[in-house]
Amino acid sequence: MRLLIVDDERPARFVLRSMLEELGFEPGSLAEAASGAELVEASSSLRPACAFVDVRMPGLDGLAAIEAAAPASPGTAWVLVSGFAEFEYARTAIRLGVHEYLLKPVRPEELSACLGRLGILPRPPEEDPVLGPAIDYLRRNYNADASVADAAELSGLSPNYLSALFRRRMGMTISGYLARLRVEEATRLLRGGLSVAAAGKAVGYSDARHFARKFKACTGLLPSDFLAGRR
Repeated sequence: MRLLIVDDERPARFVLRSMLEELGFEPGSLAEAASGAELVEASSSLRPACAFVDVRMPGLDGLAAIEAAAPASPGTAWVLVSGFAEFEYARTAIRLGVHEYLLKPVRPEELSACLGRLGILPRPPEEDPVLGPAIDYLRRNYNADASVADAAELSGLSPNYLSALFRRRMGMTISGYLARLRVEEATRLLRGGLSVAAAGKAVGYSDARHFARKFKACTGLLPSDFLAGRR
């Protein structure tokens, strides 16, 4: 099952991808497009089960892109994602056969409910009794001083073995996983009105420059540019 995320803002794609992965979708099942034109091209080749499409994009907007892409991908469930709750969009979307309409910032529970209504549910993630305690610890302490040593102790493993096992099974390092959790939450805080400095501190970065480097590595933008609404 393939899912397609369409948004001209890389941070927005990053957040939605992270939420879908948290719901249990494999990273390889998630594709991205950065414009309406890319959506038209990708939908004909991928024929995704579901496509999350931002309304406001330069050039070919989300509604026009769906109209152009739908004939080549008749089995796709189209979900509009927008920060603009306007009835005209919804009315046009219904005419185009759009199935769902989500407002930004999308919350995990809203995304999960949307997928449930569409009948597009991920394969339940396999329980990992070895990594489970470490992952739970990292999710609870990502904005504090989470350490590999503490995660390893909870898992009953040595730090070196846990690090190697985590990378093999999760496809990323523990530090990379922590950075993803922190940046994902930071984007939500920035969208909610927090300053760059406040968002960085809230997710565990006391050094603003270090926070900016991690944020850009994950999203492609500096947090100040993201806050200013720049592409």
